[in-house]
Amino acid sequence: MPARKLEKYLARQFEQHVLVNSVEREQKYRIPDADPIRRRLLGLGAEAQASGFERNELFDFEGRLRGQGKKLRLRRHGAKFAVLTLKGPRMGGSQKTRMEVETPVDYEAAKRILELVGFRIKETYSKIREEYRLDGCAVCLDHIPNAGWFVEIEGGAAKIRDIARRLGLSAADREHRSYRRLIRDATIAASVSKNGKNGGLRA
Repeated sequence: MPARKLEKYLARQFEQHVLVNSVEREQKYRIPDADPIRRRLLGLGAEAQASGFERNELFDFEGRLRGQGKKLRLRRHGAKFAVLTLKGPRMGGSQKTRMEVETPVDYEAAKRILELVGFRIKETYSKIREEYRLDGCAVCLDHIPNAGWFVEIEGGAAKIRDIARRLGLSAADREHRSYRRLIRDATIAASVSKNGKNGGLRA
């Protein structure tokens, strides 16, 4: 097999391996208040993992990742902990499913490396996150400015449904928009509301 064909073949094999072994499956739910869910989580024996401000930076190189439906994210949680994540295109199914590979990194070093090889920050967003672990699943309570509170459950499909049921969440509570989209929609709504009020005053 010619070297170039062999290289492409091995690349495809690696991608298939990653898709099989590194899949993120999650479901997001909108909630009016975090306190009841927090109490239920603790009552079910969930272990608190982390809590605090989280900043996310999305990198791209000349729009190539976006064109492939991929996302390269550098996440900084608090002052010390940082994670570099590559996500693939969304797959089918009722729950949000996509390839995900991530690793803990030194924030400043990772950011500098990305910039040195030509990647640039294309978008940023932030939230307040409380992370819990329950029955092998990650359960997060997230607060988005101007958008409210959300619960995000990550794990196997059956476990996501079971934990959602035990937390009192239903299909009607599901939120299918990404946090980036929620933030953009909240910003637009706030701008429209402000302009409407200003327009009323000018009139």
